[in-house]
Amino acid sequence: MTEQLGKLVRVNPREVWANEATNFTPWLRDNIDFLAEAVGIDIQLVESEVSIGNFSVDLVGEEPGQSRPVIIENQLERTNHTHLGQLLTYAAGKDGGVIIWVSPEIRPEHRNALEWLNDATLGNLDFFGVELEVLQIEGSDLKAPNFKVVVGPKAEPVKNIGNALHPPDAPNELGKSYQGHFQSLLNKIRERQPGITARERAGFRNWIWFTSGRAGFGFSLSFALRNRSRIEVYIDSGNKVSNKRAFDLLEAERQEIEYQLGATLDWNRLNQRRACRISWYYDRQVTVMENDERLEELKDWTVTSFLKFREVMLPYINNLEISADDNFDEASDGLE
Repeated sequence: MTEQLGKLVRVNPREVWANEATNFTPWLRDNIDFLAEAVGIDIQLVESEVSIGNFSVDLVGEEPGQSRPVIIENQLERTNHTHLGQLLTYAAGKDGGVIIWVSPEIRPEHRNALEWLNDATLGNLDFFGVELEVLQIEGSDLKAPNFKVVVGPKAEPVKNIGNALHPPDAPNELGKSYQGHFQSLLNKIRERQPGITARERAGFRNWIWFTSGRAGFGFSLSFALRNRSRIEVYIDSGNKVSNKRAFDLLEAERQEIEYQLGATLDWNRLNQRRACRISWYYDRQVTVMENDERLEELKDWTVTSFLKFREVMLPYINNLEISADDNFDEASDGLE
């Protein structure tokens, strides 16, 4: 017996959000994961309605672990030249790395402009054109947003667009090896736990980053010094006092955390730096240039251990009560 299916109908976004500034922008701020999943990157919001000269950008965030600003400009009508100009102004004012333009209809000339910008900036900036639609099953009261990427950066930067910019250096063999290794890890992690990250592509560096869901805390997988591979929680809220306080509170639970993991962690307060890290190291020395068998063993350990590490650490991270006003005795600093 074939199950009866409903018919999808499109709803005018203004039936859901009457006003762009007071309705849609706050909704998008609180539901940024919808957009992040569509564009395939993690987005951690920092500010909304940020002034840049005489203009105000809707949402400003960052791509965790990448040190790249994310600028989001949204409209509830088809795109226009005014907003294109504002986007470029925002990109310059915030030194933007990722620029996302959201609209129910991105006009063909604006698609062409975004594609040209992606080519002309040669991978230094990523421009996205994202169309917003609202869908509803006919006869139902439930509605759902759907973000469709109609313009995005190319997987590989174009090598020459006139004399606009000099192309970046192509990744060397080591960078390509890192990219292959971490892309494989990313695929395995997403397969084991769908929805864990919006990221779809790994870069050419010796690490990859995952958000924790709480600002100031992130997870990373990396190749470290002395041919060591590690999983870690990296703590950096931007405030040294809060970072050290968070680390101390977590370290107070060290015995229970390590018991749940069945492993001994490396607790590095990094007293001379702003940030802190808590690491779990692979028990063998290994580099990304090892033979396939050794790297597959490392990948198996990394995927299983990372998911367990994240599961154990997240409740402790989310339950932390910290403030930049917490007392912090600098005199107690000292590496053991």
